[in-house]
Amino acid sequence: MTTVLNRADAAERAVQERIARLEHELGDLDDPGNPLGADHFLAADGRQQLLPAAERLLDTFGLNAEFVPGELGGRLDRLDVLARVLRAVFRRDAALGLGYGMTSYLAAVTVWADGTEEQRRDTARLLLSGGRMACAYPEPAPGNDFLHNRLTARRDGGGYRLDGRKEALNNAVRVDSLVVFAHTPEAGDDAQTAFLLPGPGAAGPGVRLLPRRRTSGIRGCVVQGLEFTGHRLDASRLLGPEGGGTAVAERAFPVTRATGTSMALGCADTALRTTVAFARAHRSRSRASLSSARTRAALADAFTDLLLCDCLALVATRAAHLLPRESGTLSAVVKYLLPTILTEMVYDLSIVLGSEAYATTGSYGLFQKAARDLPMIGLGSAGTAASRSAIVGHLLRVPDLGEPSGTYEGHGSSEAYGDFRPYGASGTSEDGLYARLFDRTDPDLPPLRPGELTLPADGDTLLGSLPATVRRARQARGDFADALGEAAEALDGELRLLREDCARLAARPAGRRLSPRVYALADRYALIAAGAACLGVWRHGTGLLADPAWAALALARVVGRLDRGAVRVPEAGTEHLLGEVLDRFDDARSYDLYATPIGR
Repeated sequence: MTTVLNRADAAERAVQERIARLEHELGDLDDPGNPLGADHFLAADGRQQLLPAAERLLDTFGLNAEFVPGELGGRLDRLDVLARVLRAVFRRDAALGLGYGMTSYLAAVTVWADGTEEQRRDTARLLLSGGRMACAYPEPAPGNDFLHNRLTARRDGGGYRLDGRKEALNNAVRVDSLVVFAHTPEAGDDAQTAFLLPGPGAAGPGVRLLPRRRTSGIRGCVVQGLEFTGHRLDASRLLGPEGGGTAVAERAFPVTRATGTSMALGCADTALRTTVAFARAHRSRSRASLSSARTRAALADAFTDLLLCDCLALVATRAAHLLPRESGTLSAVVKYLLPTILTEMVYDLSIVLGSEAYATTGSYGLFQKAARDLPMIGLGSAGTAASRSAIVGHLLRVPDLGEPSGTYEGHGSSEAYGDFRPYGASGTSEDGLYARLFDRTDPDLPPLRPGELTLPADGDTLLGSLPATVRRARQARGDFADALGEAAEALDGELRLLREDCARLAARPAGRRLSPRVYALADRYALIAAGAACLGVWRHGTGLLADPAWAALALARVVGRLDRGAVRVPEAGTEHLLGEVLDRFDDARSYDLYATPIGR
């Protein structure tokens, strides 16, 4: 056990050192002498471009290595670590995080999962040498209209002829490699096939860039379309088998939904940090000052929401390694719920800033930029509508949510769940089953197994953790223990009600159409999952995360969205968390589960 803990400590230190180096090189956002300071990012946003100096720094840092698996020469081994590293970039500029980084990862993940060995090696070399990629994912049926269009690839001799257009693609003009999904009629009426192409500049005839589309958020990203007219593709451009494109995309979504949304917590961090600076700068008699109860509550609530969101993101990113069958649902919950919570959080903070929430320059200009950028994370081929539909599918398959199975693999065989094996400090089965899912510093995760990501789940490990964590919450001692126990009981009660409703849903007559009320069940499921994640992180946490105060407030906010009268938020808990908010502001530490030193 000592050897395991020492290895975990060494792995966590290595991650922290990597993030610290990136934070140090990016520097202090508030330093007027920093060429990567807030004023420069705001000016670049006004010009609707990425900050060139920031792109050069990320080139030097080798950020693309974060997207390449270790066996191919990169640094990618855990999705939760990838998200932590990219938060440093999103904290400065979400457009930079998306345009420089995440767009390439969205494309590369399809190659890691389904590419040939040659395609994997070539893609790794391209990224490690500073190249960029983009991906034109297929749009699921319940997706968003902004991206709804498709390409068609018909067999032509020994290859294919590609026609059609994709209206909105990030970075199309700058990429060196492009993944596209096209309808292939000869493979089936709805068959999709994935292709790995060179970038538009080297693609040859039959490819045309469409005019740029201006967006209200992430304005530095160059979003434009691509039109293909009789573009010839060699059969070697296939990514996976003909007609297998839908499976390629479905294997990517559990990975990209959770990771990309988790990265965006860095953007929300900046919104809270800017508001704290604003409140600190006001005189005591101002309604926006820290002496105002409304301001104090808004800051503590925002911090609580960030911790809540990070708990759910942590579980979803780790589940991709540990519980691949269940990761599709958990990543859909993250993609569906987090944009809503974070957007509402920013709105509540805007009330504190008043008219300064609209400032586009100066000390508080980054708040308005974050408020525009954050809603954009809900867009994409696997957007919020598609994610909610994925949750509904889970409720139909697994109506007995959270029923403990007694097996380490969740609710199925070891063949289904691979290498998920328990260990825990106490050695109990309860600790062993869930510790690896909730422990944010545990490095011992199995590699991703893409072939299992599309297999249907036959259980729900996260909600199955609730009985144990609710019992532990009832036994908590110290300040705010009673509040935590009450909130945990309320969450458990909501799960019982949801399970009853899901049982009635499963018992409906065959052939009867689903009622629109099923989407309300998806909303409830997402919130209960977030509460279960918070309880699990509290149960296995240390330091602040082992304190009942934050967990009680997080659960109160979750349950309050389900039943406004269920739990009262303890006022003393708000004050307790506000102290942590101010301490992290003074010490320049991040507002997430890690309290990472920033900008030093």
